[in-house]
Amino acid sequence: MTAVLVKSLAILLVAACLVLCISAHKPEYAFLLSLATGGAVIILIARELLPHLNTARSALDGIPGSTYFSVALKALGISYLSEFIADTCRDFGQSSLAAKAEFAGKCAIFILCIPPALAVLEAALSFQK
Repeated sequence: MTAVLVKSLAILLVAACLVLCISAHKPEYAFLLSLATGGAVIILIARELLPHLNTARSALDGIPGSTYFSVALKALGISYLSEFIADTCRDFGQSSLAAKAEFAGKCAIFILCIPPALAVLEAALSFQK
């Protein structure tokens, strides 16, 4: 993981310098470079994390409550992705779009959490009977 982190940080540093140089002359290319670099770094890190997440998921299969761990991981992924999009929008002066990206992420997490919340509520209500 350390090698991927160092590689990602190096890519981001070089891209930041290039974006600064390009943005004065061709801001549309700077935007595309920033977006592509961010996507590439996310893919690099995701490729490193996925085997570990799959190991954790398979270790938790069959254990009561493992569904909640899966929901938590999905919520974490949604929050990171929506934050990445919002930050990219803010970098290019689109604060309104950034707010919409954050709102969409919050709504997606809320929808994701409804089934586990209902299961907890049903379990709590079953104790009353």
